[in-house]
Amino acid sequence: MATKTNTGLVAYAKAQVGLPYWYGTYGQTANASLLSAKKKQYPDYYTADDFKSRYGKRVHDCCGLIKGYLWSDSATSTPTYKSSQDKSANGLYTAATTKGKISTFPKTAGLLVFRGTSTSKITHVGVYGGDGYVYEAKNHASGVCKTAYKQSDWNYWAQCSYITDDTATTTLAAQTTAADEKTVWDYLCGKIGNAYGVAGLMGNLYAESALIANNLQNTYNTKLGMTDKEYTDAVDSGTYTAFSSDSAGYGLAQWTYSARKKALLEYAVAQKASVGNLSMQLAFLYKEMSESYSTVLNTLKNATSVLHASNIVLTKYEKPADTGTSVQTKRAGYGQTYYDKYAGTSSSASTSSTSSAATVTEQTATDPAKSFTKSLAGTYKTTANLYMRNGAGQGKAAMVVLPKGTSVKNYGYYTSASGVKWLYVQVTYNNIKYTGFCCGTYLKKQ
Repeated sequence: MATKTNTGLVAYAKAQVGLPYWYGTYGQTANASLLSAKKKQYPDYYTADDFKSRYGKRVHDCCGLIKGYLWSDSATSTPTYKSSQDKSANGLYTAATTKGKISTFPKTAGLLVFRGTSTSKITHVGVYGGDGYVYEAKNHASGVCKTAYKQSDWNYWAQCSYITDDTATTTLAAQTTAADEKTVWDYLCGKIGNAYGVAGLMGNLYAESALIANNLQNTYNTKLGMTDKEYTDAVDSGTYTAFSSDSAGYGLAQWTYSARKKALLEYAVAQKASVGNLSMQLAFLYKEMSESYSTVLNTLKNATSVLHASNIVLTKYEKPADTGTSVQTKRAGYGQTYYDKYAGTSSSASTSSTSSAATVTEQTATDPAKSFTKSLAGTYKTTANLYMRNGAGQGKAAMVVLPKGTSVKNYGYYTSASGVKWLYVQVTYNNIKYTGFCCGTYLKKQ
């Protein structure tokens, strides 16, 4: 067989999209003999009555998608079993020498991404395509599909130990993604003029669409039987006429409601642009905010932290079903990544009243502590997801949300507000050093 490479794995995985999922398979052709063997091997799984309808099609499970590539000469040839490479999802991660937590994921085409509660309890694996998508044999209902990459969906990543990394030269898809990301940042900086506001908005757009302008809501790829490109082309050509009424999330902001999708389409037509065009969608997004979400826009222009900006977008513009603390933390975290990467790299960002350093290494509280008690000094852990603020009291601006269990350091300084001690603490979170106030009610001394 030819040398197995990262890009070859991506091409193989993409070629399987739309084909069925059969547990315990690795690219064989579904037939009565294979079904009989698998029923004996996995009787608890093979209980559905629709397996025969998959006959004649190539089938995989999640790790079988990787093994199918390793053991086949092409995306359609018969695989040859190799016991030395027969690994579970957990085994693929264990065998890898280059790997890590998803927070360190380099987003290189052909790397594997994993889901699991620990490195010894990995339950699922997918292939990152370098284009903002993961290609995965998901389950019996979904088959092999592509899903927009979101860090929150995965826990670990690894370079498959049985293939050669040939992605030293960035693929065109990856270049396009990076260019699009910078295009979004620069455009929004020019309109909003506040790096915190831009980062908070981008973090939400990433959570919705991975910043892919022609992104169709994943469930509708399956429901409509269309890829993102096929859907976009059909809308542009007029052969698909239900764009405004189909309730499918679409585009950067995953516009869903009929009136908003209708306005997006009309704007695209007026601009003589594809409905999936990035520049057109950015202009529409700003127009929509200016005309219908002025409170959100004004908040973004005057935001004092990424969290401040992110939460206004989450609760007043995107408005998903879940806007709880964990969602706030995740989206603000996405935004903080963009702030760390781009703040200060464009002239419009540097005009903001906020910090314009290219890489923020420390965030200092605005207010000084007013009191000192030596016995308070020590290490504390947060007992809930907890805001750190730039002063004592809930009316002070939030700087970051610290997840439950985060360790913070106090040197005895605090300020009382409404009869409650707000401890003046330090913490390094997401590689940023913060100094600010946390409510002592939710801090437990270690």
